[in-house]
Amino acid sequence: MINVEKNEGWGPRPSRSGAADAVAALSAQRRRVLEALDEEPRPVAAVAAHLDLHVNTAREHLDGLVDGGLAVRTRLEPTGRGRPGWGYAARPGVASRSVGEYASLAAVLAEHAAAQGGDVAGDMERLGRGWGRGLVAGRDGAGAADDPEQAVIELLGTLGFDPEERPPVVRLRQCPMLDVARRHPEVVCQVHLGLVEGALEASGGNPDGVELVAFAEPGACLLRLGGRRA
Repeated sequence: MINVEKNEGWGPRPSRSGAADAVAALSAQRRRVLEALDEEPRPVAAVAAHLDLHVNTAREHLDGLVDGGLAVRTRLEPTGRGRPGWGYAARPGVASRSVGEYASLAAVLAEHAAAQGGDVAGDMERLGRGWGRGLVAGRDGAGAADDPEQAVIELLGTLGFDPEERPPVVRLRQCPMLDVARRHPEVVCQVHLGLVEGALEASGGNPDGVELVAFAEPGACLLRLGGRRA
C-alpha cells in the first residue's frame, strides 16, 4: 500500500551523490554514451565505433558527461608517435550497478509509463517487486536472512535512501530520484514500494502489510514493514 501526502515541501532530500538525478536528466543519446563507459578509460574512437556514432558526435557527448561530473577525461598511454589521445571513463560510483540501473529505470518509467494508462500503479508495483527480488539474488549470501527486515533496510541504504529506524516505521531521509518522484509518484513511489516487497520476500520475510507513505513529513518518507506495525 502507498499513500502520497500533499504537504508542500515535505519529504526526503536528494541523495548526497546526486548521480541518479544527473543521469536521469540526460538525453537518451547521452545516456547511451554513458552506459558505454566503465571505470577504465576508453578512447573516443572506441566509444564511437561501439555506438555507431561519428567521432565528433561521440566526443561532444563525452565532454558533456565530463562537464556534468559523470565522467572523467585522462591522457591515454602513448602507443606510437605523436601526442597520446584522451580516454574517457565513468566517474567512480556512477557506473555502479545500483546507480546506473536505478537511474535508467527511473528515467524510462518517468518518461513513458505515466502516460500509458491502465493500471499504472499496479504495474509499477509488480515491476518493483521483480527488481527487488533481483537485487537480493545478485548480492553475496543471497537467500533467507536471519533478519529479513534488517536486510531490506541495509539494501535501501546502499541504494541511497539513508534509512533511519524509528520503530514501527523506517524514515527514508533521502531519495535517489526525488525530482522524478515528485513529478510521478504513481510511477517512482510504486516502484519503491514493490522494491521493498520483493526484497523482503526474497530475504525470507513477509511482504504483506508493507506500507509506504511518500512525502509524509518534513525530511522523510515513511516506510512501515509488516512486522513493525504499531
